[in-house]
Amino acid sequence: MYQDLKEFAQSRLFQRILMGISAVVLTLLIFQAGMFVGYRKAAFTYRFGDNYYRAFGNAGPGERFFASRGGPFPGGLIEGHGVAGKIVSINLPTFVVTGPDDIEKVILIGDGTRIRRFDTTLSSSDLKVDDFTVILGSPNDNSQIEAKLIRVLPPPPNFEELNIRKP
Repeated sequence: MYQDLKEFAQSRLFQRILMGISAVVLTLLIFQAGMFVGYRKAAFTYRFGDNYYRAFGNAGPGERFFASRGGPFPGGLIEGHGVAGKIVSINLPTFVVTGPDDIEKVILIGDGTRIRRFDTTLSSSDLKVDDFTVILGSPNDNSQIEAKLIRVLPPPPNFEELNIRKP
């Protein structure tokens, strides 16, 4: 029996079966990773919609807060891991940035956040309204982006033209 099993394990049929099972497992892992990323993005968008009125308006989620815009996010899901745009308000340790899609995002500055302008390191108090920033970070449960890196840059020459036309 052992000899037959050893021969089967070295056979071409066994190797093909093993490769097929490996391909199926790899495909399932890739699918699961896609589901995880999609879930995180959808959850951030959902929480953003629930928490948006608390930061910027008086109407609650059941009061048709977004009715005038044709829904909260007419272009689909929003990005949660970063934003590029102009600072519209500052209330440290948070500030609000609006990007080309005209969606305001709340940025949270933590102890580990690096703030840079070209090769100069800045502090959070150096940020000013109307500064153009690029922020990289990760979303939290309060629909904020916890900034890891904030870059203060000159605005691109066509930044105003990048705004998506409103309906």
